[in-house]
Amino acid sequence: MSTAPGRTRGSVVPALSRTEGWKLVSHPIFLVGVAMPLLGSAVFVGSIINGSAVSWEEDGWMAAVGVLMLGIMTMVATNNAALRDRRSHTAEQHASLPVRPPIRTSGLLAATLWPTCVAALLLASVVVIGALQDLTPSGIELIHLIGFVVSVLLLGAIGIALAAWAPSPFVAPVVAWFVLFVTPGETPAAWHSLIPWETVGETDLAVWHLVYVFGLTAVVAVIALAKTARARSLLVPALISVAIVVTAGVVLLDRTCPVGGVCLL
Repeated sequence: MSTAPGRTRGSVVPALSRTEGWKLVSHPIFLVGVAMPLLGSAVFVGSIINGSAVSWEEDGWMAAVGVLMLGIMTMVATNNAALRDRRSHTAEQHASLPVRPPIRTSGLLAATLWPTCVAALLLASVVVIGALQDLTPSGIELIHLIGFVVSVLLLGAIGIALAAWAPSPFVAPVVAWFVLFVTPGETPAAWHSLIPWETVGETDLAVWHLVYVFGLTAVVAVIALAKTARARSLLVPALISVAIVVTAGVVLLDRTCPVGGVCLL
């Protein structure tokens, strides 16, 4: 089944992403999520202005954690959007439309760029305010901030993949609670570096971790599309994204093993 006459996939996906993107950023669940980085950023900016902020590493975590919370709420919102047909009992009607399900999924995946841009703008604003007060993030701190923004994209894609393979409105909230409250513990272990929102202590490793999160996002997107797309069309993207994740993951595991101790996997 092809797309609508006169419309190519290249034009349908952006159109869908604009429609779904606006719905995502105006969704009540997402708006609740926006309040969290706004609150964290406000506290951090207040400490910057009154001079009590020492560094981004010690004080900027409030803004970063707020963005992670926004990502969690984005996951629930994208899951809710992906399950819209099931809730409205319109899946069969939409299946008969000229726009194929993989294209609709691609449009929704592209729509996750909207909440990601919101997160980026929030953090960028805080960075600018900090820079005006002579509190600029270091190179590694800036990479970590970018990583938190990319995590919003990853979590949004996870919400869509969950809707494809576990189409229940209760799954995404359970995963959200897991992400929020399950912590790796304080004992150093190399596998901690594979947690998408974990931070690492060296600049080059932070770059590898960022590459790892980008690759993981691509893997999740492929998983979301695999439910309805032809396997052959996803083979190359799947191989490339898995190769990126494996390569970056091996580097992270190898470099973050405790010095002089056993690498805890």
